[in-house]
Amino acid sequence: CIALRMTAHVALGMKLAEMEVEKGRVLYFAGENPDDVRTRWIKQCEELGQNPDQMGVVFLPGAPSISDKEIRKRIDDEATEHGPFSLLIVDTSAAYFRGEDENSNAQLGAHGRMMRSFVELPGGPTVLVTCHPVKNFDIDNLLPRGGGAFLNEMDGNLVCLKEPGSSVVTLDTHGKFRGPEFEPFSFKLVPGTSEKLKDTKGRKVSTVTAEPITQDDRADLEDIGHGQQDQLLQIMKTNPALSLSGLAEALGWSYKNGKGGPNTSKVYRT
Repeated sequence: CIALRMTAHVALGMKLAEMEVEKGRVLYFAGENPDDVRTRWIKQCEELGQNPDQMGVVFLPGAPSISDKEIRKRIDDEATEHGPFSLLIVDTSAAYFRGEDENSNAQLGAHGRMMRSFVELPGGPTVLVTCHPVKNFDIDNLLPRGGGAFLNEMDGNLVCLKEPGSSVVTLDTHGKFRGPEFEPFSFKLVPGTSEKLKDTKGRKVSTVTAEPITQDDRADLEDIGHGQQDQLLQIMKTNPALSLSGLAEALGWSYKNGKGGPNTSKVYRT
């Protein structure tokens, strides 16, 4: 949802974290769960008061073999027709990887070079590739899955760090970043529904969008998260035998704004 928020800022030429953003068209490869991307994008445009059909964003749903020469030629031809593009988002690296071993330096190096080659599309877009972290990750040094050969082909390693127990996600850099440094900035993850998003039975489908926030907003949300952690710890100390369900009931945490059962998932996360 942060990648989609960035997509909106480029398409609209709208400032992000007080930084100017040059307006341009965006190409989005929705390779991992394109239906989820669709729901998030529809809701994101609704939150911004925009018509999705007029946003200057082109989506490629599914995960064709974009390294295949014939498919690449089709992408190049369509990019010429719909471009030029300022930004290309590849979501995700794993969805488009066609090698046999994600730990193979040779295969991942070739995969990274293939991703980099998309800067040659009309407009010379910046290419942002979303990645899963390595399996045994270090939260202070998050690296993309695939080894050093893949990272060597990148100009920078951006990371999204979620504050435990809160809805705050901070965007920062770890390790490698070519170019001017920038101050980390944060987003708030906002769950929501829309009249435009319903299942086959007419029920609203929940989704999540991202909203940029100030440092003051971040501090307030983190305080709320820490307060909930403190409440949970106090209950656990007083009643150490309570189950997840019992803890949720003691804290008054329930699904569907108090109308559902005890929110054991929130207790577990916290």
